[in-house]
Amino acid sequence: MAKKDEVEHEPLTEKQRITALEESVGTNKIVLLVVALLLIVIISVSITVITITVFGDEEEESVNLEVVEELQLQISELTSQNEAQTQQIKSLKKILPVIQDQLGNTSNLKLLNVVMEQEKGNQEFLEALRTGMYDLAHMLPGSRTWLEVYGEKVDLAEAHS
Repeated sequence: MAKKDEVEHEPLTEKQRITALEESVGTNKIVLLVVALLLIVIISVSITVITITVFGDEEEESVNLEVVEELQLQISELTSQNEAQTQQIKSLKKILPVIQDQLGNTSNLKLLNVVMEQEKGNQEFLEALRTGMYDLAHMLPGSRTWLEVYGEKVDLAEAHS
């Protein structure tokens, strides 16, 4: 045992110290690399498990056959209604010109045209009256007062017209 104590207590040379340190650093690097890889694997597995538990708990909604059949029935009803309305629109488009011709031939439209022509004639008469009054008022001295009075009455007639 005395020899072992002497070997253990002998001072190491510089090369022996550097070699011992390099060996311990190399083993430390390997251990740290293994620990890092192990941590990466553990973290990725944890994230995967958490993701699956959070998003995997949602059960997929199963399609209820009764709902699908009901929706298909509604679609077929709406399609038939659409076709019926399309046919109705086509028939109304055919009738529309006939109705427009009948409306054009009614007495209401003729009466409206007669009333519009009368109104146009009244407007022309009031404009001619105003022009004549103005010309007459300038020909006769002292006639400006009756021009103002009758001018207001012509304005009132135009407003009602």
